[in-house]
Amino acid sequence: MNDDAKLPGPISASPSAAPQHLAYMDGLRGIAILLVVACHGAKYTMDFHQGWPYHALEEGAHGVDLFFVISGFCLAYPILRRRFDTGALSFDVVRFYCRRVVRIVPAYWVAFLALLAVSLIVIARGGEVPWPAVKMPPTFGNGVLQLFFLNSATNLCGSFWTLAVELRWYIVFPIVMWLYMRWPATIYALMVAALAVYWFTPFERIDFATLPGFLLGIIAADLAIRGNRVNRFAPALFVVAVAASLWLEPKGHLDYAVQNQIWWQVAAFFLVLAGVANGVLQRVLAYRALAWVGIAAYSIYLYHDPIEAWYAFSGGQNLILAMAAGVLIGALGWLLVERHVTDRTTRDRLVAAIERTVRRILDVKKWSGPDYKRNVA
Repeated sequence: MNDDAKLPGPISASPSAAPQHLAYMDGLRGIAILLVVACHGAKYTMDFHQGWPYHALEEGAHGVDLFFVISGFCLAYPILRRRFDTGALSFDVVRFYCRRVVRIVPAYWVAFLALLAVSLIVIARGGEVPWPAVKMPPTFGNGVLQLFFLNSATNLCGSFWTLAVELRWYIVFPIVMWLYMRWPATIYALMVAALAVYWFTPFERIDFATLPGFLLGIIAADLAIRGNRVNRFAPALFVVAVAASLWLEPKGHLDYAVQNQIWWQVAAFFLVLAGVANGVLQRVLAYRALAWVGIAAYSIYLYHDPIEAWYAFSGGQNLILAMAAGVLIGALGWLLVERHVTDRTTRDRLVAAIERTVRRILDVKKWSGPDYKRNVA
């Protein structure tokens, strides 16, 4: 749920404006992960009959919508920035996929195997895992499929479902960007098509309902680079969008916390634009503690859910303690694993190694056809 793209400073329409990584985008990630942690903590430690406090905390599920918009923004921004500055399209698809693998997979594998190992030990000693937050793979093969994001129906941890969705977006991202840079209106057509498929066909996969948020992130990156005047009104539009979302959202038990509501995605879109364009908000988001939480957001996302569930399953009922435990264990995961994998030197070495292997495989396929064999003969 974290992307390492270069991000913009205060927006200028000048083509010479240089991209840089600023803490306010980390602050947005920090807000997103704290919303999700609060949502899960409330689900495990509170009774849903506790009225508006419970309802308000469960709205934190829409931190996932914010993550989706941030993801689209961060992936699209460097490409659109180069296009805006130079007029040229420069996008290495193989390197893009290799960077995504290094960014997402190692930390996920460690978290998955750690949770699996702990769960197996608990079960072997006669204990129980906090179902349904933790669901043991029914077969060895199913567990392997989960490691490679190939089984969305079953997840060892409930919150892992978003990782498979993101991976599928990464696969289509180069095509989406190619279409957007040639025919910008196609991105709006994709949004409408995705929502139509989700709501009006039997294919009610959550991918279709959440894809508009990812696409809105791409649009936000474009508006940020161009210094569009809508950016100035983004804070006010965010407030309006949140009010509209609260009014339009489903009223059934926890239905309002599902990531299938375009209005919450629009609210996240305006929040991202507000963070990009508003200096005061940038300074708030750049607060060191919040920015640090944002830096560790991916690891916190991987670990917090089962930790909070286990805390409540063991009899804990304090929401603050549940949240603190989830954040701290996630931060430990970042310190021990993710930080080292995403260190620039280590990351570049891993990406280069995977890239060489992939290009070698592609080259073998390219030159192993009939023409090559005939020339060799």
